[in-house]
Amino acid sequence: MDIVYHSHLLEHLEEDEGEHLTRECLRVLKPNGIIRIAIPDLEKICQDYLLSLQQVDQNVELANLNAKWMRMELFDQMTRKVSGGKMLEFLESKPANKQFLVRRCGQEVLPGLLLNTKEINSTSHEKVLPFHLKIKQLMKKILVTSWLKEMLIRALLNNSEHEAFQLGQFQQSGELHKHMYDRISIKELLQKIGFIKCTIQSHLSSFIPNWQDFNLDNSNQGEPKKPDSLYIEAVKPNNLNH
Repeated sequence: MDIVYHSHLLEHLEEDEGEHLTRECLRVLKPNGIIRIAIPDLEKICQDYLLSLQQVDQNVELANLNAKWMRMELFDQMTRKVSGGKMLEFLESKPANKQFLVRRCGQEVLPGLLLNTKEINSTSHEKVLPFHLKIKQLMKKILVTSWLKEMLIRALLNNSEHEAFQLGQFQQSGELHKHMYDRISIKELLQKIGFIKCTIQSHLSSFIPNWQDFNLDNSNQGEPKKPDSLYIEAVKPNNLNH
C-alpha cells in the first residue's frame, strides 16, 4: 500500500491491540509509504477542560455547561453502559452551549441536538450499505435479537447475571474508548514500531499529495470534520522490510 489512513479508530482498541494494528499498518506499506492517523486529542481535551473550570470561576456565561461536557468527553466515552451514554442525553436535552459543542466536535453533534441520533444513524447506514451487508445485518437482527435467544438467556440467568451479560455485550461492541493518546504518546508508538518522519499535521496539511481533495478530514469548505482531532503522519523507512 502507498497510504494507510484511519480516523477515530485507535482509541477504541486496548493499548496492545493498537500497537498490533499499527505494526500491521507498517507491514502492508511500501517503503516510503505514509500512515495518517486521526484520533481524539487528549491534550486538547484536558486544556479545554481546565479552561472551562477557569471560566466557571470567572462566572463566564454557559461555562458550567462547557465544563460538564468536557468531563463527559474525558470519562463518559470510557465508562458508559448504554449506547450514546451521558453525552447523547446531554445533546438531546438541547443545551444552551450549542456553539461550544459544535466548535469542540464539529457538525457531527448537530443531529443529537436536533433529532434522535440513533434514528438518523440507522437511516443513513441503510442507505449506503451494499445489498450483501443488508442481508447480513438482517440475519444478525433475526439471530441476535430473536425472542427465542432472549427467552433462553433469561431462563438461564438471574436478574443480576442478565444485567452483567448485557453490559458485557455492550462493552465488546466497539463503542467505548479503551485508550487515549496525545502528540507525545502517539509519536512514541509510531517510532517504537519503526516509522520515521513522525509529523503532527492539521486537517488540511499532509505528506499525501492533494490531501484536501479527498475530503476525509476536511469539508468542501475546508473546515475540520472532527475539530477535536489530533492528526499525525509517519513514513515507512526505505530500508525496512516487514
